[in-house]
Amino acid sequence: MAEKGTTLEVNDAGIWVTYARGMKGKSMREFRAICDQYGESLFGVKPPQDPLDGAEDEDKNIDIETAIQKELQNAKENATSKQNSVFKPVSTGLECLFFMKTAQPIDALKLTQQMCQDAKDCPDPRQRKTKYINRLTPVQDTDKATEKGIERVARSVLAQSFQLKSESGDDEPQDGAAETTACTYAIRHNIRNHTTFKSEAVIKKIAGLVSPKHKVNLSNPDKVVLVEIFQMFCGISVVDGKQWEELKRYNLNELYKLSTETKQNGPDAAAVTAATEQ
Repeated sequence: MAEKGTTLEVNDAGIWVTYARGMKGKSMREFRAICDQYGESLFGVKPPQDPLDGAEDEDKNIDIETAIQKELQNAKENATSKQNSVFKPVSTGLECLFFMKTAQPIDALKLTQQMCQDAKDCPDPRQRKTKYINRLTPVQDTDKATEKGIERVARSVLAQSFQLKSESGDDEPQDGAAETTACTYAIRHNIRNHTTFKSEAVIKKIAGLVSPKHKVNLSNPDKVVLVEIFQMFCGISVVDGKQWEELKRYNLNELYKLSTETKQNGPDAAAVTAATEQ
């Protein structure tokens, strides 16, 4: 479940998660569990230990005063463990949506891609790791959804993949920025519980930062800029366009369905299904 007091903040990285209707608690627990698994296998981060694990047998022969002290110590350790956790779920108050904050050394984009690739490669539907999770949208950085905030976070994230215009608007690389290869791109966005910026303004704002040498291609882009605006926060990431489509736009449920069809009907049938859904 979401940890009490956990909210979105500037500079947050993480993953927006959509899930099956009416399954909030199960979805959060399920996704937290799979995050802990991948956190250890991909990044070497061991999941937090529950201080109550194995305590039942130890508590049988202790006196009341010792039991109270032990309970207080367990509560303190549990609070510290949550505070230091690299995964923190954030409840949004919206049906079918929550945000999973990530902290270093977790890379939210790499984590999302590996989860999706494993779902696509799942050899048996009985081995699927999630039942309730649908689409994942990684966020590499977050800022306030204001004129300055959107530009700051967009420059921070896009500079890793595109040549950007200078802050004065000239088509010149920013000081210290590496030269980038020309590529095509598309901007995909979601705006939730936010009324200040409309879709057209968000797209125009972000596209206006990119050098003209990078051309817009809505049908088959080399890179896709994912923009998520929720309330007064804007999160952005840049993903490989071809991979994003091959991995069903990071929809775990659809990928597990695809892997099942591949097993039951062969790769040709699965390919036909995938093509018709594009």
